[in-house]
Amino acid sequence: MKTNKTLRKVLILAPYPVVPTDTGAKIRVYEIAHGLSVRGMQVTVLVPMSPAQYFQKEINANLRLKPVPYPFVLPFLFTDKPFPYMVLISLHPGYHRFIEKYLNTCDIIQFEGVSFGDLIYHIHPNKKVVYDAHNVEYDYVKSETRRQWVRDVSTKRIHKLEHQLVHRADRILTCSTQDAERISELYQMRDQKFTVIPNGVHLNQKTSQEEVDRVDKLFPRLLDYSCRVIFSGSDVAHNRAAVRFLIERVASQLRQDCAFIIKGQCGNGFKNHRIENVFFDASPGDVGPYANICTVALNPVIQGSGTSLKVLDYLAHGLPVVSTEFGMRGYEDLKEWVTLSEPDHFAETLRGRSQFYDETTHALKKYTWQSVVETLYNTLNKQLV
Repeated sequence: MKTNKTLRKVLILAPYPVVPTDTGAKIRVYEIAHGLSVRGMQVTVLVPMSPAQYFQKEINANLRLKPVPYPFVLPFLFTDKPFPYMVLISLHPGYHRFIEKYLNTCDIIQFEGVSFGDLIYHIHPNKKVVYDAHNVEYDYVKSETRRQWVRDVSTKRIHKLEHQLVHRADRILTCSTQDAERISELYQMRDQKFTVIPNGVHLNQKTSQEEVDRVDKLFPRLLDYSCRVIFSGSDVAHNRAAVRFLIERVASQLRQDCAFIIKGQCGNGFKNHRIENVFFDASPGDVGPYANICTVALNPVIQGSGTSLKVLDYLAHGLPVVSTEFGMRGYEDLKEWVTLSEPDHFAETLRGRSQFYDETTHALKKYTWQSVVETLYNTLNKQLV
């Protein structure tokens, strides 16, 4: 006879330091871990050691971040050039020996991405395994690599790891229905294994006057423009491609009309591009300090996988959004609140910005982290029934 059992101990294997939460992937891991912990689960997040983190950091009574003292050298030396970060950090011989005690003492093990997929051979068959698929990693790596030989090596490696992990997992979490369908098709999976856990956002976010003042002091020339355009993102290939496109194809056409703010580390490699209406702010944090009545947010991405958390961030701050069709993948229910445009028409679309409509709070309720984590909490508890 089966009896109900409440899940208590969750081990999350993250392939990157989770704090500071300056990328969409880190935000997802942290918010899920924190949300489960406040619901009473004991959550440990294992992350690669980095100088920016304490050796062990307790966030609350049920959540701790535990950097693992393993020499992850390659991913931090080469970042994602020419091999994607997820491929580099998947090379970790002997890593399981550093984390055996955690693997043996938890109720459920949740993999964030596929990089540690070969650890499944060191997990007891009775342990429950969850795979949190931020992307369809095979497709993501394929789209992020330019050189053919790098693509061949990377996709072969990721396909093997993803195949192993999805077939071992008791539950697969995806950011969208499309990702679930693609993984099912790619690896011949049964639909019963999937639960859609979308990316989330916090509503009613407040920006301090101090942050607004910082922006005004950092970029006093913003006041010279009647329109501000913002793009935010981490330093990954598809965001870098978007920045290059905006600088060379859009901002250059609107020199007198719009100021373009590149927010986040995606702009790190472009600061030598001297265009008077383009400004770079690599500081961490959301787009709140730039969210005012004359600001428009852009999502011109045309490659990648998963869903763009930046779209939720834009809408949560009440910003009108212009996006490619690809950039709205997984957010079909939000398209009515976004202006869709082909990349070649972005400059023309921005000139018609008065048509945008930005009252979106009610449309985002299903995407709040509270709602997202509640679904996950119920899903994980069912794994131990």
